[in-house]
Amino acid sequence: MAVKIVDKGFKNYKEAFIGLDAEKVVVGLFASVGDQVLTKGIVNEFGTNRAGKNHNIVIPERSFLRSTYNKNYKKVAGRFTKIAKSISNGDYQVKKKLKLIGLEQEAAVKKTIVEIKTPANAESTIRKKKSSNPLIDTGELRTKISSKLRSKWAALGNIHWQ
Repeated sequence: MAVKIVDKGFKNYKEAFIGLDAEKVVVGLFASVGDQVLTKGIVNEFGTNRAGKNHNIVIPERSFLRSTYNKNYKKVAGRFTKIAKSISNGDYQVKKKLKLIGLEQEAAVKKTIVEIKTPANAESTIRKKKSSNPLIDTGELRTKISSKLRSKWAALGNIHWQ
């Protein structure tokens, strides 16, 4: 007696869940070490007391990546739950949905960069930049924020925040 196995979508279902588990959404600055925008991003994200030619200028922490992540963590976790439920309902467009989450969080980080007002710039910095917005000078930092899908198991070839 021969047994015939009929796949009614389990293979696609399994592959979609494996894809959901294999990919991670990464948002940040993707640049090479030494890139000035990356340096400015790190200095502003974490702050420093060693800036300037004489290493005597204090730049306070103005987190734009970690603060956005912390603010949106529950919302994003809910989105992942919705993706898992959509897979259960036959929607296997996992990468497309993950890329959308990345784009949404990319926009959220850019919004944070524009909205940060404190700690305020020093008066000397405001005079030099002709702007009081701490993270906006040329706009380059904001435009360099992007999102990517990365394999959870891939070796990382450059520095970035997750």
